[in-house]
Amino acid sequence: IGWIHVSLIDNHKKPTHTFMIHIAVLANHQNGRDTHLRQIKIYTLLEESSIGKFPRYTTIGFMMYCSMR
Repeated sequence: IGWIHVSLIDNHKKPTHTFMIHIAVLANHQNGRDTHLRQIKIYTLLEESSIGKFPRYTTIGFMMYCSMR
């Protein structure tokens, strides 16, 4: 019960770059009752980005599914 802080810093004291974070509950709490994750917050450094950094798609197949979410 409580908070667990997981530091994602590499050996050179730089933040880890990742696309996906997988969280696994390896053991249940209180004699096998289900464990519930009520809230997960992931904080990151603020990076400036512009639409110009994204690639330009030219084929119809890419244009059908390219969108910013």
